[in-house]
Amino acid sequence: MSSNFTVQRICEYCGNEFTAQKTTTRYCSKNCNGSDYKRNKRQASIEQSNKESQRLKEHFSPKFTITIKDKDTLTISETASYLGISRRTVYNWLNNGTIKGTRLSNRKVLFLKEDLLSTLRNNKAYERPTPTECIPIIEFYTINEIKDKYNIGTTWVYKIIRENKIPKTRIGGKTNVSKKHIESYFKTKRADVSTITIWYTIKEAQDKYHLSHDQVYNRVHDYDIPKKRMGKFVKISKLHFDELF
Repeated sequence: MSSNFTVQRICEYCGNEFTAQKTTTRYCSKNCNGSDYKRNKRQASIEQSNKESQRLKEHFSPKFTITIKDKDTLTISETASYLGISRRTVYNWLNNGTIKGTRLSNRKVLFLKEDLLSTLRNNKAYERPTPTECIPIIEFYTINEIKDKYNIGTTWVYKIIRENKIPKTRIGGKTNVSKKHIESYFKTKRADVSTITIWYTIKEAQDKYHLSHDQVYNRVHDYDIPKKRMGKFVKISKLHFDELF
């Protein structure tokens, strides 16, 4: 026997009033039922994604930040930033004794901030340099002569001239560079590669001292270690590289 019992309900999805035969009926049609199900699933997925994003944000966010001004010891990079100089200048000052550092390992040097400040306090006050007499330049190298003597490429020659402000001029349509300044640069920055007979490949230096490719090149750059290209390989002076360790 069928029941004639009916009740008026409001659809939970579209909001329209409809006649139902059960008090638990929630939707006026299968379409509204399916649409509301998809909406709820979508909302649940969004909430789950937001929770995961928040969890990752909290996981990767630093719990605290220590700035240079809060530290008593500084690394090479932090010292460069603290003094407003380049990393290369830090290495140069360390090597010539201008500043003191503590070597903890082949890859780690630390500086006491108080030692850096003490060095600055104890140095002589700045004095304006006495003008020197200008001596005319009469001896020059061509670009090709520099390349041949020091086994370097054209790009590197011009880089040295530009960064060190080495005097140059045009003679007979060719660029000529001060011989005195070029020789002075290679005397202080690099050994004459023509006298070097024993070399490392980059891979050999990596394997011997357990360094990465970039770490080898950084040391070659920071310490002005002589290098030259032999065929498809770049080789570095074994004597100079071994001295670092």
